[in-house]
Amino acid sequence: MGRQKTFSDDEVLEGVADVFAANGFKGTSVQMLADACGLGKQSLYNSFGDKQNLYLKALDCSAARYASVVNEMDRAPDGRSAIRLFFERVLGSCVSQDPAEQACIVSAGLLEGVADPRISEALRGKWAYSHDVLRTAVRRGQADGSIASADDPGELADVLMALMGGLRINARAVEDPKRLQKTLARVLSVLDTAPAPSRKKQPR
Repeated sequence: MGRQKTFSDDEVLEGVADVFAANGFKGTSVQMLADACGLGKQSLYNSFGDKQNLYLKALDCSAARYASVVNEMDRAPDGRSAIRLFFERVLGSCVSQDPAEQACIVSAGLLEGVADPRISEALRGKWAYSHDVLRTAVRRGQADGSIASADDPGELADVLMALMGGLRINARAVEDPKRLQKTLARVLSVLDTAPAPSRKKQPR
């Protein structure tokens, strides 16, 4: 008869996700994960599989944390407010004193270029989900009038995702909160760009 587990899977995965977020997939050893969770390596393997499986589960754990942000965005008064809330949460995590909060496991994983096809597919899927969340908020803002730009919502979401990556790096280098808030305002200004008026041909 096997011994009953004395640990919570959810708590272990929270710890695993933090270690992967702070150190990346390649920079994280199974021993580091075991130490962070207070478990032996064999216990980790028995419960969650190998390092690749642990990473995939950590990605799902991080996505579950992200669900609270999406719920807040849904409750925002308009689309622009929803997008601002999204970026404020990003900025808040970047300036946190917790290394695991500072990093984004998805962004870090994509930059690492992990060769495992299951992992690369999962990372692209998480990135696509964030893109879809922003695209939905853009479409909502265009409908409620809080976003002036009439550009394609998907293209605007592409720009916002690219700016999010830059904002994360900038927040790690700049320690002035006011300056970061000004940068955030510039990021959001892409939503205010009205479409260029069409030029009518002058009669000859």
